[in-house]
Amino acid sequence: IIIASFAFLLLLYKVVRDWYGIRDVPRRIDEKAADLLREEGYHVQARAAVKFIDFDIEGKIHRQKVKADLVVRSGLKKYVVEVNAKDAGSMRNADIRRRILEYKIAFAPNGIMTVDMDRERIRIIKISNRRWLNTLLAMGAAVSLGAVIYLFVRFL
Repeated sequence: IIIASFAFLLLLYKVVRDWYGIRDVPRRIDEKAADLLREEGYHVQARAAVKFIDFDIEGKIHRQKVKADLVVRSGLKKYVVEVNAKDAGSMRNADIRRRILEYKIAFAPNGIMTVDMDRERIRIIKISNRRWLNTLLAMGAAVSLGAVIYLFVRFL
């Protein structure tokens, strides 16, 4: 019973950690950005959030840590925020594109915000998301399967 309890608590810890993300200590500039975003109507959900992405390369698991300065919400939309002391640069920069993809995989946001604290400027980067299409297709398949099972059971 003790071993099972310990295993359950360990599993619960891992699920909660992966669901909410681990938090590192936020920087002072992140607190200023959080205040700016609150003034703009966003709800700060997490500061210095960390999530992990697991890669399986030739049977060996590699864990990648992805850190976000802030995670905010506006209604039902979730955004990962990257806070910079100066302008973040162009989307033509490969490092910025890679980081955006990491955020997209780890946090599954509706978009990524960059906050330039020198100019107090907020930029929103939206990535086309087909999650709604997958959800719609899954619901359609479930309804169709349910109808087939219903008709099969009813006429037997």
